[in-house]
Amino acid sequence: MNKFTADVRARLAVTFFFVFTGAATTAWAVHIPVVKERFDLSNAQVGWVIMMLGLGAVTSMQFMGHIVDKRGSKFGTVLAGICTSVAVILPGLATNVYTLCAALFVFGFFLSATDVSMNAQAVELEKRYNRPIFSAFHAYWSIGCVIGATLGGAALAAGWPMVVTLSAIGALGLIMVAVANNWFLPKVQSQQSEVAKQSKQELKAQAKLQNAANRPYLKLVVALGIMAGSGALIEGIGLDWSALFGVGILNVSASQAAISVTVFSAAMAGFRFLADKVVGKLGRIPVIRYGAAIAAVGVGFAISQTVFEISIIGWLVAGLGISAVVPQIFAYSAGVGEESHSGRNMAMVFGLCYAAMLGGPAIIGWVSSLAPLNITLWFGVLLAGYIFITSLFLPKDKSLVN
Repeated sequence: MNKFTADVRARLAVTFFFVFTGAATTAWAVHIPVVKERFDLSNAQVGWVIMMLGLGAVTSMQFMGHIVDKRGSKFGTVLAGICTSVAVILPGLATNVYTLCAALFVFGFFLSATDVSMNAQAVELEKRYNRPIFSAFHAYWSIGCVIGATLGGAALAAGWPMVVTLSAIGALGLIMVAVANNWFLPKVQSQQSEVAKQSKQELKAQAKLQNAANRPYLKLVVALGIMAGSGALIEGIGLDWSALFGVGILNVSASQAAISVTVFSAAMAGFRFLADKVVGKLGRIPVIRYGAAIAAVGVGFAISQTVFEISIIGWLVAGLGISAVVPQIFAYSAGVGEESHSGRNMAMVFGLCYAAMLGGPAIIGWVSSLAPLNITLWFGVLLAGYIFITSLFLPKDKSLVN
C-alpha cells in the first residue's frame, strides 16, 4: 500500500472514532433532563452526577499518556474504543443515583482514554499531511454530536428507553472498531528497533535526560490545560446545560430542548470544517483568542432570552465561536516540550482539561441551587474571557502552522 492510500485510510479511521465519541457524548447528554426527573435530582445533584464522568476521565489520564508513548496511539485507540462502546450503555442500566454515578465514572474513563489516543493519532496524521487538518477531525466529532443529539431527541419523542438508544450507539461503536482496526498508522518501527537495542541502564539514563529537557515546559503545559478546560466547560454548557436551560427556564419539553444541543453541535461542526483554512492563514493562537470572544457573545445572548426560538440563535453563535478553540489548544500543545514526551504532555493538557470539567458541573449545579440557571450560566462568559486574556501571553506557535 502506498503512503497516500495508507494516510487516507488512517484519516478515515480516525474520523470514525471522532464521530463515534461525539455521538456517544450527546446521546447521553440529551437524556440528562430525563435522568434528573427519574431520580428526582436537584440542579446541584445533576452537577455532581455529571462530575463523575469527569472524575473517570481524569483517572484515565494517569495511564493513557504513557500507553500512547510506549505502545503507540493505534493500540490505545482500538483498545479504548472497544471499552467505550460497552461503557456507553451503562448509564442506561442505572437503577439509582449511585449506580448512575458508577456508570458515568466508567464511561468517562474510557471515553477520555479514546479521546487522548485518537487525538495523538490525529497529530501524527497532520504531520504526515504537512498542513492543518486537525480541526476537521473535531468537526466530525461535532457531527457525531449532532447525530447523537438528533437520535437521542427522536428516541425521547418516541418514548424509547435510554438503554435502547445507548445500546444502539454502542453497537455502532463496535462495528466502527472492527472496520477501522487495520487502517491506523502503526507505531514507527525504527523507534521500536532502537529502543530494543538499548539496555535498561541506557533507557533509564535517556529517560532522565528527556525528563530534564521537558521540565521547563511544564508551566506552559499546565496553562494550556487550564485554557482547554475552560473551553471544554463552555462546550459542556452548550451540550449538557442548554437543554436544562430550555426545560427549567424557558419551560419547553425535553424533546424540544434537545434542539438547542443539536444547533450548538451543528454550529461547532460547521466551522470546524473551515477552521483549518483559517488556521493556515492566521495561525492557531488568533483562532483560539477570537473564537473565545465570539463564544462569550453567544452564550451571553442565549441565556439572556425568554423565548426558546430566539435563544437558539445564541447557542448557534456560541457553537461557532468555541468550535475551534479546544482543538487548536490540543494541536498547539503537541508542539510543546520534548518530543519523547509528546503523548504525556498532551495527556497532561487533556487531564487538566478534564479536571476543570470535573469541578465545573458541580460549581454550576451548586450555584444554580442558589440562583436561577440563566444567571449561573454567565460563568461560561467569564471562562471565555479568561481564554481570551491568557492567549495574549502564549509563546509563538512552533508546531505545523506559524
